[in-house]
Amino acid sequence: MDHHRNLNPLRLVVLFTLVFLFSCKTTEKVPAERLRPVSSQKIFRKAEENSFDYIRFNIKRINVQFDDGKNSGSLRAGIQAVRDSSVLISISKFNLLVARVLMTPDSVLYVNYFEKSYYSGTYAPLSRKMGLDLNFRTVQAILSADVFSLFEKPGEMQAYDTRIEEGMYVLYPEASEKAAMPVVYTYYFDPLLFVVRKIRMEDLVNSRMAEMVFSDYEQVGVKYYPAAMELNVTSERNRMSVIARMSGFSTEDGEFVTLKIPEKYQRVSLN
Repeated sequence: MDHHRNLNPLRLVVLFTLVFLFSCKTTEKVPAERLRPVSSQKIFRKAEENSFDYIRFNIKRINVQFDDGKNSGSLRAGIQAVRDSSVLISISKFNLLVARVLMTPDSVLYVNYFEKSYYSGTYAPLSRKMGLDLNFRTVQAILSADVFSLFEKPGEMQAYDTRIEEGMYVLYPEASEKAAMPVVYTYYFDPLLFVVRKIRMEDLVNSRMAEMVFSDYEQVGVKYYPAAMELNVTSERNRMSVIARMSGFSTEDGEFVTLKIPEKYQRVSLN
């Protein structure tokens, strides 16, 4: 019989879950007055050409600082990903392995080695705690920088318009479509390379917003990936900020760490 109790240390993992995100290349800033309007179709085509793709992708070192208004601190992590299969996050504190999170298309497995506990279930509790719609499709799209795979239908992108803001091209939903969207996504693209530099997500019904900013890009194979990322989430009751600095990128095959639940670990709930 499972023993359920609240999982406070999972907060570290929850704060970190979205910190593997979209890629683009550092480039010179183009003055706004030199930018010419472009269509959403052109942005889509250029972004597809520059999106980061992988079969296997590893990030060896990630230094994370987090603050949710109640708790703040830092931790280290690493990521191993196999496309369409799994994403494994290993989290350490003071060089000691604290927890691992394994995400697959239909489930999440979290093992807390410090408290000898685990969570096994769906993405729904994590989504509620994060204040964001989180699933494997979203995680993989973020990890591979293929933002357009988040669109539900092929023609959905045509409901987006473009403008110029902060020296970047902005892709945003038309007013007639915005009201029907549960979450409104706004994308900011580099004007030279047409890669994502910022993403804003607004849940208008629940008064929640998240913004991700990406910088310090490094070449990984023939594409580029951010070595720094900042995430800020705000709602009526909560706020959260995460800053991550990453290094040790690899797309080569290697030994994948399996995640098993040790004996006598207690199952926990996320209520």
